[in-house]
Amino acid sequence: MGMEYVLTVLWTLIDDLTLLLFLSAFLPVKRNRTQIILCYLFFSVVEIAMLLAVPDPAHTIATITILLLISYYLFDGKFSTRLILCVNACLIMVFIEMITVFGFSAALGLSPIEFIFRKLLYAAVITAERLIILLLAFLLWQFSPSQGIRMRGRWLLLALVFPAFSLAFLWILYHQALEQADLSIGTVVVSAGLAVANIGVQFTIFSLEKSTQKEREAALMRQQIALQSESITALEKSYRAQRQSVHEFRHHLQTIRTLLEEKQLSKAQEYLDTLQQTQTVRVFSVNSKNPILDVVLNEKYQAAQEKGIAMRIQVNDLAAFPLPLDATVVLLSNLLDNAIEAAEKCAGAKEIECNLLLENSLYLSVGNTSPKVAIFNGYIVTTKADKLNHGYGLATIRGILDQWNAEYAFNYAGGWFQFAAEIPIPQ
Repeated sequence: MGMEYVLTVLWTLIDDLTLLLFLSAFLPVKRNRTQIILCYLFFSVVEIAMLLAVPDPAHTIATITILLLISYYLFDGKFSTRLILCVNACLIMVFIEMITVFGFSAALGLSPIEFIFRKLLYAAVITAERLIILLLAFLLWQFSPSQGIRMRGRWLLLALVFPAFSLAFLWILYHQALEQADLSIGTVVVSAGLAVANIGVQFTIFSLEKSTQKEREAALMRQQIALQSESITALEKSYRAQRQSVHEFRHHLQTIRTLLEEKQLSKAQEYLDTLQQTQTVRVFSVNSKNPILDVVLNEKYQAAQEKGIAMRIQVNDLAAFPLPLDATVVLLSNLLDNAIEAAEKCAGAKEIECNLLLENSLYLSVGNTSPKVAIFNGYIVTTKADKLNHGYGLATIRGILDQWNAEYAFNYAGGWFQFAAEIPIPQ
């Protein structure tokens, strides 16, 4: 009994370390080493306690549930990705153990139950099998190119249903072999084939998802470059307009001076009145003391005015703006372009409100009148016919804010679409 207890503890420690390494290969870690070790020990203690109290297959389900909860504490990632990884990590380990029992039983000409009752041989084989899986998980973690991947909903059915069905089929084969004390070579071949197929399916799905993610990142990069080019063009345009205004201003001053020197006061007053009526458009309508942000805000303000949209912008002193300006330009440009596009479509009032305030954190909000917007599961459902070529704007916004660990939310109510974000200031 003592030896069995020692083996149970050893196998549990190996299994739990394997599971955490597997998750680390695909999800970015957000805790330090001490927290990871403590979490690992807690996981192992709970697993050992469950082995004594929870029978299979309920034990496997409980393990998946606990692993999913631990993944929330240790790793970043979407719920769907976490769920798929936790389920498949546990199922793959169950697969491999069953295949090991089947394979060695067939190789030795024994039934699975006879192999299990050869305790020393069984213990040696299962320990070696677990150590090999641990080594493979370590190599996967060490060299995985897919860290930080986010699984999308279109792969959920294949990534969950296929391994679950395969495990159920293998479970039936395993218990039939135990009850009948008979194990054919066909059973071993089918079981091994299922295990290999499941592992292949998982890596194929992640490879396809990674390829799709790279394509989307490339599209987002092209969009960012285009937006930055637009901002540079707007800056050049504003600079030229400012130079032209200064040049014209000198001529106006010279004309007024000449009129005053000739003591033609009434004509000078008339000339000033004319200037006051014609010079109503200012080159800069917003002044945050940050020239880059001013260019973006003023460019979008002028674009909204040209489309008949009333735009209100509130800023404070942004001279010491603490965040990367290139990403901020992309963020603001996307938000305001979306707002202008939506407000322009409104049959009634066309309004936009933008706030950019820097205090203990950066508060950013954009609200606009808009036709009805459908929001599902944190995403805006596009009504455009070419869905594949749209939606990058919001993806860019979310990507930048996630990178900055910002809290953000958006909703639609009463004819207004509202987006708000609070961005922590890096220390």
